[in-house]
Amino acid sequence: MSIVLISAPAHSMIRVLAKEMADKTGWPVYSRDQIAEEAHAQGIKLSRLEASIIKSPIMSEKLAWEKEIYLSFVTDVLFRKCKDHNLIYTGRAAHLLFPGVPNILRVGINVPMETRADIAAKQLNLSPEKTLDYLTSLDADVKKWVHFVHRTDLNDTSSYDLQLNLKHLSLANASDLLMQTAELPEFSLSDESVSHLEDLHLAARATLKLALNNETSSLNLGVRSSGGVVTVTYMPRQKKVAESISRVLGSLEECKEHVCTMAETNILYLSEQFDPKTENFRQITQLAKRWGAAIELIRLIPKKDGIPLFQEVAGPEPRTEPGTYTGGVEDDGPEVNTDDGGLHITLEELVATGRSAGGVTIAGGQREVIEVVRDTDNYSLVILDDLFTSKGPQASTRLTRELGLAIHNRLKTPVIKIDELKSSFLFGTKQAAKLLMFSLLVVCIYGLVFMNQLPIMNFLGGELHEHWKWAGSVMVFLFVPLVAYTYGTVTGLILKLVNID
Repeated sequence: MSIVLISAPAHSMIRVLAKEMADKTGWPVYSRDQIAEEAHAQGIKLSRLEASIIKSPIMSEKLAWEKEIYLSFVTDVLFRKCKDHNLIYTGRAAHLLFPGVPNILRVGINVPMETRADIAAKQLNLSPEKTLDYLTSLDADVKKWVHFVHRTDLNDTSSYDLQLNLKHLSLANASDLLMQTAELPEFSLSDESVSHLEDLHLAARATLKLALNNETSSLNLGVRSSGGVVTVTYMPRQKKVAESISRVLGSLEECKEHVCTMAETNILYLSEQFDPKTENFRQITQLAKRWGAAIELIRLIPKKDGIPLFQEVAGPEPRTEPGTYTGGVEDDGPEVNTDDGGLHITLEELVATGRSAGGVTIAGGQREVIEVVRDTDNYSLVILDDLFTSKGPQASTRLTRELGLAIHNRLKTPVIKIDELKSSFLFGTKQAAKLLMFSLLVVCIYGLVFMNQLPIMNFLGGELHEHWKWAGSVMVFLFVPLVAYTYGTVTGLILKLVNID
């Protein structure tokens, strides 16, 4: 059993190539166009979902859930097509489907723009200039779609097993290469691959079942499956529908067990500027995933005339009426201020990964922040990044420290600076070196103790003790805390290494 996923840009002869390969192998071919037709027949308006993602200035939780529904539909359809036999699938980002499943041949096809332009001009009856403009705009839209739907760059070569350039390669020879590669042992689905595919399919079916139920259709849920057990994660504000989730999944075939878990807590992240591409943000999301927490953003800026004191820019969305389906298209709203310190794009990333607890912009200082968080008691950690930078380095440090103390007094929650995050909660290179050093120290201490038991017993209760009683007490007083500290450091780092806080 083999699966070949072929990605190529629009107007690129991909159908002809797939047919050439199918004729030589006898394997069935399926395309994204066919997926779109089936999705439309099932009420999933793919074209409207695409338009919404491309035009939307903010990727909302509702849109993220619509995306999960579409991906689940694709997984369900393709799994049924490839079950017990081979499959060739073509699309613009086909290689990103079935993520994490090994032994699938993922292929990228590069086609010269001139060739694509000739094909598109004939198909659409456009002038050369308009054709190039059309293809350039289409490629940009596809990149945005892939970035939001698959959370990766379409041009990332590490996602492909094989890339073919059709500039100097004929379709016949390209299909021969694909056929020979697909028949290699490395691309024959193993038992592990099939098991992983079955888990993805069960999670997809669970998502579709939740999406079709009126009580759960508007929720942005995290659905996973492993060994026939389906786990659904929901945010604290969605706890009223937990019973509905369990009831809906009760009739899911091939589901041995379903577990509903709530993200028990939020991590509050305060800064003047946000950037989802930084290492700091990656560490925060890593910690949130480990804790099953959502991340709430507060952008704190100086108070100025004309700037609202408090502006909520994203958060829990109102539920739509049962039965109302928009195909993922949001209504046009007011223009978004692009000078938002990266807040919107960071929220977009959190929404796409199911970790968003909303975000606000606050103009002011300590009092305004405390006013916002005073009625919230579900924070497990508060992280402070660069704040009060316009005041100068010394004043910024002082005001940030005072803000942290005020938040801690109000919420009774740990408050740390961003540069303390890794050393406090995550395991990295420095922690590995520290673990090695303290482990060696513990081994040396215990080794010396066991190798020198007689002298030690003499010092604590023998002849030496009779002459120097006070020295034994002093040594015990100093030695025990040293052992406790070194041993506690080692065990703490080991627990951190295995993600136990």
